[in-house]
Amino acid sequence: MTRTQTQTSRAAGSSSRSVLCIEDDPIVQIMLGDVVGSAGADCVVVGTAREAERHLSEHEYDLVILDRRLPDSDGLLLMKAIKDSNDCPVVVLSAMDETRDKLLGIGLGAAEYLTKPINPLELGGRIRHLLGTKSGATGDKRSLLFKGSGFEFNARTRRLDIENTTKFLAPAESKLLENLLLNEGEVQTRDQLSRFACGREWAPGDRTVDVLINRLRNNIASSRIEIVTVHRTGYLAISDVSETT
Repeated sequence: MTRTQTQTSRAAGSSSRSVLCIEDDPIVQIMLGDVVGSAGADCVVVGTAREAERHLSEHEYDLVILDRRLPDSDGLLLMKAIKDSNDCPVVVLSAMDETRDKLLGIGLGAAEYLTKPINPLELGGRIRHLLGTKSGATGDKRSLLFKGSGFEFNARTRRLDIENTTKFLAPAESKLLENLLLNEGEVQTRDQLSRFACGREWAPGDRTVDVLINRLRNNIASSRIEIVTVHRTGYLAISDVSETT
């Protein structure tokens, strides 16, 4: 029998970010509740894909933490439902640590793919980064807006308008585009991009940035922005886009 539990770290009636944790292990559920609460967010925990689908259809969340090995499904099969109903960042937790598993998770839209056993301090840092919150801070309220010929990108809302097409980028893709446009014409190393978009250092063999760049290129294919690969170093953007505030 599964159960749903809600853990809150703030006083009743106060506004808070909300995180849906889809995890069936009771011990990990308790850890997630503590870590999410410490990050200043409300935590809702469910143990099956079926419960998760119901919650996703009835509520909005700012972040989803998703276990792969659920009793009734591979958690990655929920990615489409998450994106369709919430379009929020997803952190995948899994004991499946092969490179192909990580690339599959990132390729389906996960912002992070963390392997078990989970380091609570690392997870807490990732959660705060993805929620855009910092301990003791209210966060950056800037509205970074980039405009060019037939192009407009709002880095805060992740909204991308190219000609007559509107789409919302995944969080990590949005951060990559923001970084490249802020530093147009300057080479950004994979480590710089990984720190900015994923909140972690880049390591040799880590293909996350490259996968995200390929997805970003597909999303901006009809624009005048060119993302150039700098061999063995990183990437740079060439465009007619300028930043406005």
